[in-house]
Amino acid sequence: PDMNGRPAAAAPSNKPKGPDQDLFDYAMLAYEQKEYRMAAQSFGQYLTSYPTGGQVAASLYRLGNCYRIMGQMDPASQSYREVISRHANTDSAPSAAFWLGRISFEAKDYKAAGTYFSFCETKSPEANVKLYAAFYLSECQMMMGDKTKQLAALKRVMAVKESNPLLEQAQASAAAVYQLMGRNSEALPILMELATSAKDPKIRVDAKLKAAIVQTELKKPEEATKLYRGVLDDNAAADEVRGAALVGLVTALLESADYEGVIDAYNRNAALLPPPDLRPRLLLTVGNAHRLKKSYPRAVDTYSMVEQYYAESEAAFEAGYWKINCLYLLEDKQLVDAANEFVLRFAQKHADHANLHMARLMVAETHFAKNAYTLAAQAFQNMDVQKIPAKFHESTLYHKGWSESEAGRHTEAVGSLGEFITRFPKSTDLATALAKQGFSYMQSKQNGRALEVFERLIKEFPENPATEMAYYLSGVIHNDKASRNVKAMIQSFETLMAKFPTTGAYGEASFNSGLGYLELKDFDKAIPHLRKAIKTDQKNYGALGTQKLILALWAKKDVDNLAPEVDAYRSTVENAVIPPTMLGFLGLAYTQRKEWHRSAKYFTWAVDFQNPSSTDARLWRLLAEAQVETKSNYSDAVVAIDHFLTAAPEDLTKAKAYHTKAVALLGMGKHDEAIAAAELGLKIARTGGVQGLLLIAQGDALLAQGDQLENQGNHEEANNKWTQAAAKYVVPSQMLQDDVVTPQALDKAAKALERKGDKDKAQQLLEELKRSYPQYSRAE
Repeated sequence: PDMNGRPAAAAPSNKPKGPDQDLFDYAMLAYEQKEYRMAAQSFGQYLTSYPTGGQVAASLYRLGNCYRIMGQMDPASQSYREVISRHANTDSAPSAAFWLGRISFEAKDYKAAGTYFSFCETKSPEANVKLYAAFYLSECQMMMGDKTKQLAALKRVMAVKESNPLLEQAQASAAAVYQLMGRNSEALPILMELATSAKDPKIRVDAKLKAAIVQTELKKPEEATKLYRGVLDDNAAADEVRGAALVGLVTALLESADYEGVIDAYNRNAALLPPPDLRPRLLLTVGNAHRLKKSYPRAVDTYSMVEQYYAESEAAFEAGYWKINCLYLLEDKQLVDAANEFVLRFAQKHADHANLHMARLMVAETHFAKNAYTLAAQAFQNMDVQKIPAKFHESTLYHKGWSESEAGRHTEAVGSLGEFITRFPKSTDLATALAKQGFSYMQSKQNGRALEVFERLIKEFPENPATEMAYYLSGVIHNDKASRNVKAMIQSFETLMAKFPTTGAYGEASFNSGLGYLELKDFDKAIPHLRKAIKTDQKNYGALGTQKLILALWAKKDVDNLAPEVDAYRSTVENAVIPPTMLGFLGLAYTQRKEWHRSAKYFTWAVDFQNPSSTDARLWRLLAEAQVETKSNYSDAVVAIDHFLTAAPEDLTKAKAYHTKAVALLGMGKHDEAIAAAELGLKIARTGGVQGLLLIAQGDALLAQGDQLENQGNHEEANNKWTQAAAKYVVPSQMLQDDVVTPQALDKAAKALERKGDKDKAQQLLEELKRSYPQYSRAE
């Protein structure tokens, strides 16, 4: 402002001028001619010569101006202060205060400057001076951080609407203060007015840009978009401002979910460079638009540009994270390496940032999705669940615990799943989490805790598929040696089969239930379970289940069901192992039924031909007897009976075995060997039924030899053999009273006598046979 401080025009006076006025006028002439050095000398001479003159205040003020203009601020300030201190009520005082304010402001003494500007505004009679003083006072308040007083001063400036050169500048400053105070709603009207009516193009463009920013902050992206476009279309806007507007525009468009608009605006203004600090933000926003419209490959390329060209910016951290997010959504094989590189790069600077832990989470989830649970567990271990957004806590804890359990890190799994169960009791995954936690307790040898978890699962989720696992593992625990409880085991497995008839563990549950009932000696319940196990899971329980089923049937002495199971087992299982005692049992059972072929079969399976001495000798004897009875396997019978004879003691059983051998040899047509075998038996059995059988065997051999000789035409020798045979038969027929042996002897003796032609004697024996043993039927 023009603050030359001319004195007010004096009233017309007829008084002549004095020397003091002449000196002042001379000084003013030099001052107006900008001869400031000369003017300063003259004003100084005036002040020295006329210390009480009428122009002292004006001279001091002009002297201060001369010094100021000549750059001598100290004497200038001294002159101005003298005006204020000695002549505060003169017209020169406000102007002196104004310039003192400017000098103090330049010296960064804002408090003093504010005091002088306030004095000037209050005292000056000139509206223009008051206006400038108020404006500069607002600048002082701004520098001192007193926004309230700054606004008050600016409002006084803005109150002057006409002929106010500071109006637009004051409005711009006031709007800036409102923004700094967070009062955008008060800043916006001012900015909108400037954006449409400001004559200063720089202020107008700046107001548009700031109004757009305020609209963005007020969540009014459409209004903001119009303003940003206005800046871009304003020819008065500098390229840097237009670049900033471009960044604001794409940000607003992104807020409006106009992702195509973001990309289009960026492409249309590709040659426009925002300020350096905004360039990475522009690329980041474009990358976000590509990402949000699910153009993930384009987003990855854009984010990579931020990382490459603006590596040190904060936007690089955000871009790096979203790039990983896109790779994760693309299921890209580069995800793991990219995420690990991202974490390594920002681990120190952003150690606690959610994005860092989210990157680790995406690595973990990638491994989890591929069932690579060991790698997943390690990745989950490296992240902090509390550092990621709460919306991910549920799935993260669940997958973390699951991975740890699958990876064999059961102690950690128990903790992770426990936290999940506690924090998310309404989760749809609660049942499976309980099942998995129980499993990990079990693997950690904490069977008691595992059973508690399974009991809760069964109680709270009786129909949930996860309960299948609870029943199954409860049965496994009860079946464990360390915590064995047969009845509880059976109950768990039976409930499992009843509630989940399609369970994959049906065969195992049936088998173990059958074993449990076997242990409890409840064979009637064991058998159906074992049959189910065999039928359900032939691969695992076909052989083993049949073994146990056979044992159960054996324990019941159920010959009719045991035999076919044994037969089927041997026919389907290579190298099937069946206890010889069981086979012997079957052999004896069929011996008692006189089903000799079946009897011989089981005895044959019971013995060990490769290592005869390892077989119970009795089995060899029984086998031989059965084979003899079949009348078709005499040679094997001889082998079998010889194995018995090798081990048998000298008693009647051995003597009877010789009879068996003799009969077998007879069947083979080896008559002399049969007689010899019987003779060995007779050395042991000298009386009784066994002796009778041995004699009969010898008689049968002699009778057969006689028949052969007769057939050869040697009647004399045949007759001799028949005589010897009759002699053998007569001894037991006459000397023995045995319901089995004696009638045989009588019958055979009669046959021998008939062959000799001694029919009378033969008839006598037959009559005796009929009289003494009327039930006996003669053999053909």
